[in-house]
Order: sequence, then structure tokens, then C-alpha cells
Amino acid sequence: MGYGMVVTKSPDSSMVEKSHRYLDIEKLSKCLDKVTSEGATYAEVRLVAYTDYQVSMRDNKLERAIPGQEIGATIRVLADGAWGVHSTTDFGSLEHQMAPTLKLAKSVAARRTDKDRPISLAEVPIVNDETHWRPRKDVRNTELSERLEYMSLFTDSASGHNKIVSVACGWHDEHIHTEFLSSEGMNRCWSFQRSLINGMATAREGSDVVSYRTRFGGEGGLELIESCDINELGETAKKSALRLLKADRAPSGKIPLIADRDLTGVYIHEALGHPCEADLVAAGDSCLDGKLGQKIGSDIVTVVDDPTIRGGFGSHPVDDEGLDTTEKCLIKNGILTEYLNHRETADYFDIKPNAGARAQDGLHHPLVRMSNTLIMGGNHSNFDELIEDIDYGVYACGSRGGQVDTGRGSFQFAAQEAWLIENGEITSPLRDVSISGLTLEILNNVDGLTKDARLAAPGYCGKGQTVPVGDGGPVMRISEALVG
Repeated sequence: MGYGMVVTKSPDSSMVEKSHRYLDIEKLSKCLDKVTSEGATYAEVRLVAYTDYQVSMRDNKLERAIPGQEIGATIRVLADGAWGVHSTTDFGSLEHQMAPTLKLAKSVAARRTDKDRPISLAEVPIVNDETHWRPRKDVRNTELSERLEYMSLFTDSASGHNKIVSVACGWHDEHIHTEFLSSEGMNRCWSFQRSLINGMATAREGSDVVSYRTRFGGEGGLELIESCDINELGETAKKSALRLLKADRAPSGKIPLIADRDLTGVYIHEALGHPCEADLVAAGDSCLDGKLGQKIGSDIVTVVDDPTIRGGFGSHPVDDEGLDTTEKCLIKNGILTEYLNHRETADYFDIKPNAGARAQDGLHHPLVRMSNTLIMGGNHSNFDELIEDIDYGVYACGSRGGQVDTGRGSFQFAAQEAWLIENGEITSPLRDVSISGLTLEILNNVDGLTKDARLAAPGYCGKGQTVPVGDGGPVMRISEALVG
């Protein structure tokens, strides 16, 4: 594989620390100028150098340890109102792929029907800089033995009971370095790291088998893992798994629901965040189409998506169209105030671009995606205030996944664990709790939020591409939800 034509030198982690660049800026800038002179209205090159380490362990036995490095680049050319896209790991071919990508864009445009609107991009500031969120402890300098020490600590904490039959633990850290050049003169470089540890405890009693998953991580280096109480993480997994063995089946029907910050975050990400993505709105696949400026929820509901929160798993300094990231207020006191967008959808809706473009890696094109999405805190001092006047309800925690229909605005989630609420007090543990409903109905039924709002457990979001995300909020009370 030849790098010499447009890459200054082969990848090396030390050169990133010195803020050197992989791409030959001068040569590629001339290529971008040439393709615009030949009919492109816009062109860009985005390169992502991705260094990661994945480790998995089961019952204190190492299953795999995989260090990796991937580098890919994507060319996007806009011509005659259509995109041409080319992704490659053959950097020597980048300058030679500009003309074919322009030809592709024009070919796509020629096949556009009268119903298809030509693509155009909202104007953005042109920036030339480097932004590096440097960790206090570069995770790439961590030895495998140190990673295994943390994982063994989790395993030991989550074990030690005859009903715990298996403990699995995983580790994933990554360093992401991105370079971006555009025909408009954008020339940016940025980097940051993420670190994550996760685990699962499985318990058995007779033929009854249950499991509980937990994870901790975010944007940052080894210092992030050092800040985690790994013993507590493991103990939580063990105690929850054992509790689920004794738990009762959930009641069914429309009853008051208390959601912990994990479940609150998953709900707001899935049921509200996705319908707020402007590409889904433009495609007619969102229940929020045409509702900007309208009241869609309770007065106490304010929702933000904020990639600038340092330490959040969905945090990043620059989006994948080269825009500085910024906090986006999706709902303000129950009123839908903003869609998540990228340059294409910002132009489509004639709204301000808000840096919502994210791509899985250097070989994927940017889509409108969430980052760290959370409900802001309310006026209830604590959990006890939320439940004191509930005669019969459910307190649900965490998520085992679910389904969302963004067009209809319906959802169904399964909680990891739950408790019955009786006469204002937590009583019996529950299992197999699912919550379903209509997004807008639930938003209007939110009648209580604790003051303390923060990000919960990290996660991943799939939308044709997979990206890390954060979500969370306060503990949330819903006056009526369908539980089963």
C-alpha cells in the first residue's frame, strides 16, 4: 500500500502528539481546487486515524486482547445538487479519485427525479486550526497487564457467591485523530480519547438464569478508569444479579413510573433524540415533523444534546464536517426548539447549522447523530420526594434494549431491574419489566424530576453506523405509563 502521494509519512502515535499531519495539505488543497474548477460546488477530504485496544475476560481467563490501528479517508464531492462519495484505505489514490468522485456525483444528479430536491449546504465559518483534547494519562501507554488488573478487580468483586456462575469483563480504549480539508478553505485537525470498562454477572438458581450488565467510561485516558470504583462496579453487578433471582414478575397496566437516570437517558435518547434528527425529519420518518416551536411536553421538561461535556462518552470537539461542537437545546420547558442537523439538513430547513454530523470512522460519510443527550434537572430535592405520594407504581432502572418507531412516535423498553412502589415506599424487587407508550404522551406525563441531572452509563447508538453516545438526566417521575 503506497502512502507517499498524499500522506506525509506513515502513521506513528508519537507524531500525533507533536501535532504532525498525515495528509499532504498542499497537494490535496490543489486537488480540491481542481475538482471545483471542473464543476463541483463543494468537495472535502476527511481522514481518521483510529488506534484502539480491546480486551475481554471471562471468569478471570483472558479470552482476547487485540490492539489495532485503522486509518481511512473519505472524499465527498457535491455537484449538480448530488453527492459523490469515495472511501479508501489506499491513500496514494486520493488525488486520483477526485475526478471519478466528481463524475459519480454528476451521474447521481442526472438520475434525480423531479420529486427529489437538489442538495445544497448551509454556510458555515471557515476555520484553520488544531484542537487536541489531551488526556492526563494517555491510554495508549497502558500495558496489557495494567488493563488486566482492573478487569480482574471487577471479576473478583462480582464473584464470591455460589449462585454467581459466571463473570465477564471487557475493556475498550481508543485514540481518534481526524484531519479535514475542504474546497471552501477549511483545514482542521483534532484528536481525543475514550476509555471504557464493562462487565456482566450471571446468576443461576436451578433452571432460573439471570444476568446484570454494568459499564463505566467516557472521553478521556487512563485517568478516567482510575476515577472509577471498580470494586463498587463489580459489587453492584453481583448484588443486582442475585436480587433478580428472587424478583417477582412485574405488574401490568397504566401506572405511575419512576425511571432512574439510566432509563431516563435511554428514553430521551431513543424516543425523543432520534425523532429530533433532521435527516429523519426530512425523510418523513419523525413524529416531530413540523413541530418546531410547538409545545410537545410538560413545562418541566428541558432536553439538551451536548458534545462539549468533557468526560461524556459521546463528547468530541469538532463534528465530522469540521464545525466546532456546541450544546443544542432540543426542548425548552416543553417546547421543541431545535433539530439536530448537519449542513445539508440545515439548508433544507433553513435553520442554523449546529454541528450534528458524525461518522463511524474515516470510511463512512457523516450522518446526523446525537452525542450526550439528557433531560435537565427539576425541582424535587431527592428520590424520596418523587415517590412519597405514589400509592402503587414501579421504580425501573437501566435498560436491556428496546424498539422505537420514530415516525409513529412509539417505543418499548425493557428495564434491567425494578421495584414495586407501595404507599410511597420501595418494596419488592421486580424483573422482566417493560415500558411502552407514545413519545409525546409520555413527555406530557412527566410530572417530577430531581434536581441532580448528570450523564449515566455510556452506550453505543446504531443508525446504519455505530457511534459512542452518552445519555442521562435526573430521576424522572411519569404520572402514567404502560408497564408490563
